[in-house]
Amino acid sequence: MMERLHSATRLLCIIPISTTGMTDDLTRLYSSRPDAEITFIDGRDLAECPPCIENHEQALQSTKAVLPRAIDYINSNPVDAVLVCCFSDHPLVYALQEIFTIPVTGIFQAALQDGTEDGGRFGIVTTAQAWEPILTKSVDDLGFDTKSAGVLATGLGVLELESLERGVVVERIASFARRLIDNGATSIILGCAGMAALESDIQKALPPGVATIDGVRSGIDILARLAQEKGRPEDVTWANDAKRHCAVQSKQLVGNLEHVY
Repeated sequence: MMERLHSATRLLCIIPISTTGMTDDLTRLYSSRPDAEITFIDGRDLAECPPCIENHEQALQSTKAVLPRAIDYINSNPVDAVLVCCFSDHPLVYALQEIFTIPVTGIFQAALQDGTEDGGRFGIVTTAQAWEPILTKSVDDLGFDTKSAGVLATGLGVLELESLERGVVVERIASFARRLIDNGATSIILGCAGMAALESDIQKALPPGVATIDGVRSGIDILARLAQEKGRPEDVTWANDAKRHCAVQSKQLVGNLEHVY
């Protein structure tokens, strides 16, 4: 890492999968911001990196594969903050927090914080069915359960967000979002980084006044602010007293990571 000499936050966004379509989409959407210089890296050409992440085992596998590349990049380039672009309580977040002192968070954590800013309740629409119980538990573990209207899985695979007809994908996501709205959600969190490119169409398919939250955008906003304030990940204001639990969670997940090395 090099010392920070200018005002724009130098943000590293890590997409911990081997396929590149999501990287291309996020680069197109977020590469240019006045408050942040954003670089995207992914797990392309890494033999052990999964093409998508649809369960916790693949999250651990992707961490093992991508962590050395992330460490090498951060040690070789000026980086003020790091965002892990996988919508889960991804172990790569905690591994990097253990190694570096710059702010590190994931799009999952950032989206939850954004979803509680207005005092309303959020609902999460995710992809594969396996994520529904995992994300529900993670929401509870991080102390956001009282603010959640639920987690619903569309049954779509991550790669199907790109391969299927756009209108079909948007309507499927919107149909599950409307169920969460009926259950009291005032905002809808897009539960996959691959949904970011669909956000404008999803928003149009929802009732007026219901916000959509893209965790990538939320994470960039939060980390740009923290880096400007020279903050640490602990400075993020989590719901209730979840900060202490997050610290414990960090140790547990890094411990889990040791089993895959």
